[in-house]
Amino acid sequence: MHPLSARLLSAALALTASFAATAQGMCPGEPLCRQTASFTATVTDFRVSPSTQGNRPVDVTLRFTNRSGQPLILGQVAGTAAAYDDRGHRYTLQNTRLLTGMGLVERNRFDPKFRLGPGESADARMTLNFYAKNVVVGTRFDLEMSVREIEPLPGQQYRLGREHALSWQSLGQGAAAVPMPASPAAPKAAEPHAPPASDACQGLAHCATSGPVLARLVGATPSTRGNYHHVTLRIAFQNQGATPLILNYKQNTGQAIDERGERYAVDTYREAVQGMPMATRQRASSQFTLAPGESRTAAFDFRRFTGKVPAGSVLTPSIAVEQYELLPANQLQLVREHALSFGSVPAGGSLQPQQLGDALRNLGEALKRVRP
Repeated sequence: MHPLSARLLSAALALTASFAATAQGMCPGEPLCRQTASFTATVTDFRVSPSTQGNRPVDVTLRFTNRSGQPLILGQVAGTAAAYDDRGHRYTLQNTRLLTGMGLVERNRFDPKFRLGPGESADARMTLNFYAKNVVVGTRFDLEMSVREIEPLPGQQYRLGREHALSWQSLGQGAAAVPMPASPAAPKAAEPHAPPASDACQGLAHCATSGPVLARLVGATPSTRGNYHHVTLRIAFQNQGATPLILNYKQNTGQAIDERGERYAVDTYREAVQGMPMATRQRASSQFTLAPGESRTAAFDFRRFTGKVPAGSVLTPSIAVEQYELLPANQLQLVREHALSFGSVPAGGSLQPQQLGDALRNLGEALKRVRP
């Protein structure tokens, strides 16, 4: 595309997006939050990786908060998620497994697994790709997607409800916002039923919550094996609910991005995940069952082929776990998928949560001292 045409296209997209942002509502004081009558959607992490074998991935984490006084089910409308860089290139969701936490709404079917109680928040993650081989790419991005409400009916049936077009403008590497609680501007009739959700992590670093799941990073151990750099993360899972909780790690969802944008992944071989079963499309297990209030720890091996690129020292890891319920005849039924992100984690040693926070603060102070 000619540079002038790209600039004109980018300007036109920005103008259109600004009207869209005004129409959909921006959360007071938070430019990365979008507000509708029933929920808010906030970009909490946005990362761009270098081109690998021609593909240039963009990773986005969105936090959705239910503003209504009723349970809320959301799905992403298939084909609507896209990012446009400032040279006019379009990045899209090229594989459904690159969307975690939230299900898709397609022409003839939809997945109602993304459920929020009144005042509850949960994350959805997606990776958008553009084939960028031998192409000059941009550095600022406009993001857009549509989500649709899914309404429950008697007899475990559902129907599609309102659709919401969402967009964010001029996102750059590392763009993030502190997730906001449910807005007090929700309809008055809903207020008695929708108190702001409490912070189950109570300010702890590297802690994530989603529904009844509380997950805390309790250790990070690096190692080098041949041409691969490994970081083993130990994560403690706690059941915050009142009924037994069955969890499985969802295959192919564990990934981490280092400070250079290089990507680490949890492989599919059995030893890559210890302590928790790995679910696939064909199988799941009830082995990792937590009683109310119980905690158990699992270990996840993130690795990257280093080659000529040095190993990373700070990672932003994320995984997805699936929640099941046990039916008669020992059958398992998928209830919900939880996308969990843990922020920036030093990969330089085995650290406890408080030590992780102290290491990050020390790193920030060191960067300030060397900054011109």
